[in-house]
Amino acid sequence: MDDKLITLASLPYSKAEILRSLLESEDIDCFLENVDFLQDAIDTGVRVRILEKDARQAFPILERMLGKVIEDLKKRENYVLIPVDFSDYSLKAALVGFDIAEKLESKMVIYHSSPRPEFLTIPYSDVIVYDSALFLNYEMTEKETSKKFEAFLSRLTAIIEPDRWKKAKPEYIVKIGEADDDILSYIQIHPPQMVVMGIRGEDAKSADLLGTTTAAVIFNTKVPVLAIPEKAPVDWLKHFKTVVYATNFESHDFIAMDRLIKLVNPFECKVICMHVNQGNNGDLDEAMLEGMREALSEKYPYAAFDCKLVHGKNLPDAIDHFIQDNQIDALALTTHRRNILTRLFNPGIARKLLLHTKTPVLVFHA
Repeated sequence: MDDKLITLASLPYSKAEILRSLLESEDIDCFLENVDFLQDAIDTGVRVRILEKDARQAFPILERMLGKVIEDLKKRENYVLIPVDFSDYSLKAALVGFDIAEKLESKMVIYHSSPRPEFLTIPYSDVIVYDSALFLNYEMTEKETSKKFEAFLSRLTAIIEPDRWKKAKPEYIVKIGEADDDILSYIQIHPPQMVVMGIRGEDAKSADLLGTTTAAVIFNTKVPVLAIPEKAPVDWLKHFKTVVYATNFESHDFIAMDRLIKLVNPFECKVICMHVNQGNNGDLDEAMLEGMREALSEKYPYAAFDCKLVHGKNLPDAIDHFIQDNQIDALALTTHRRNILTRLFNPGIARKLLLHTKTPVLVFHA
């Protein structure tokens, strides 16, 4: 059993070589499979293979390389990260993410993490006994994941023109672990321009607007996250003309608008700053919006934006109606406004909102 090979991870060739050097520096034998230097065919990355007996020692090395190190956020790298779980939500997110990467002239990295069986050991004197059933489960998980990933790529590339796909040179990372933890760790070491992912996954409950993995990424990262609903148009980016940001006239909102305008500038879309008046002094709110409009016009003469006042006692309903009536293409929120995020993603409210059917949510740190 000790001589049996298992796949530690599937990685882009450059990262696979780095991992091999790290493993070999710790005297762990390592083999690379599925190396395709021509890159003419669709593959699922280079498989990094190790002996089964080295699994416990190798996993921490892999995790350190992919991000499980606490350090300050680095300068963003020129790529778009697309976490997938093979659901229809992931497929739609991958299509939108591909278009965004192409628009930004960035690389695209498709990332999948499958649940990892715990490597239990039983200490007895100076002997450690391995549970062979766990390694069998690992092997089955690896094979099933590989099949699903290949099927997912086939669906994706059947929609995208072959020339565009080859030009994009996408990279794939497939590993065993915990999805939200692994994604966040990878982002911390390799911060992307943007994360594009499904607004929820295949295991989400029908009443949930936001999946647990998507929520974890949104609330715990400082890079922009675009959450894509299942019914968003396949060519969403082509029709991305307006994004709305809800303001409550906090000083923080000027920082948020500054970052939002810079964030969406490459997409040449209009930014609408809206405020929901819930029965207070409407004239005062109108005056404050006008002041915001003048300040932003002076600072960003090149940007297309507007300020709108909306009346309504229920904040989520008012935002939803505004999205419907004005054909808004994306709702922008900041992690600073956790109260709005929490209320919008409340299951009771989500069932009534249109935004969970076709309007992407752009969440950014400000």
